[in-house]
Amino acid sequence: MKALTKRDWELVRLLRDDGRLSDAELARELGLSKSAVRWRRMNLQNEGYLKVTAFLRFDKLKYPYAYILLKIKADISRRELLLFEKELMDMESVFTLVELLGNYTLLVGVFSEERESLLREIDSILRGREYIQDYILLMGVKTLKSEGVIFLDVLK
Repeated sequence: MKALTKRDWELVRLLRDDGRLSDAELARELGLSKSAVRWRRMNLQNEGYLKVTAFLRFDKLKYPYAYILLKIKADISRRELLLFEKELMDMESVFTLVELLGNYTLLVGVFSEERESLLREIDSILRGREYIQDYILLMGVKTLKSEGVIFLDVLK
């Protein structure tokens, strides 16, 4: 695994704050040439270290969202777990999916435009899955920071 340089971290910070910055704007901010910035950005993206994406603010949209901590039974086969994870990744309502170490196996973030449909989505994730040993449901209220992006407007 490659260690990120100080310049790489500066580039990531700038893109995290505004993913629409052009290579020319990034070059001005970093004091590098446009080609050097493009090379760094493309290298980080090609290696899979960086992905510039949009972030939807569910709290601002007044969309209900939740996080589910799932404890999967230890005797589940790796193949069955991967199939479940693939199913979750294919769900449009799932906005985050993280494998965990510790007492719980997966963190699933799910949203919807209405509370009732959110509850249906959560139910579809949990119901009839004998390999789910336990879960904790946490309803989101306000997003203060996500994926490194701080939302200062929520502190007002």
